[in-house]
Amino acid sequence: MHIVFLVIALLFNALANILMKLANVRSTLPIDASPVDRITGLYLSWPFLAGLACFGLNLICYTQALSRMNLSVAYPVMVGAGFAIIGGASYFMFNERLTVLQYVGILLILAGVTLVARHPAGV
Repeated sequence: MHIVFLVIALLFNALANILMKLANVRSTLPIDASPVDRITGLYLSWPFLAGLACFGLNLICYTQALSRMNLSVAYPVMVGAGFAIIGGASYFMFNERLTVLQYVGILLILAGVTLVARHPAGV
């Protein structure tokens, strides 16, 4: 069950980051907007608030995963898989492009995560 919690935490974490980016992309605030304008125009927008909620759900699920998993395994899996998910979402949702070297880097990260998670002790 701890692996299910880790996967759910990973998805909530990736979704939270995507929603934070969406909040910024949708914002029409100038770069030098006042703190009050930022609060009302960005930090109270639905994508930002949904992103905060996803971070909270991530925290709950990740804590559950850590109750039975080694941190030295759980964290690399969450971060490494998050790179891949966010890279794909950035490409399709925000038209962000990666270089060939960045794609190779993501593949190497995923290969490393696979090695770390293959037969972890204490899982």
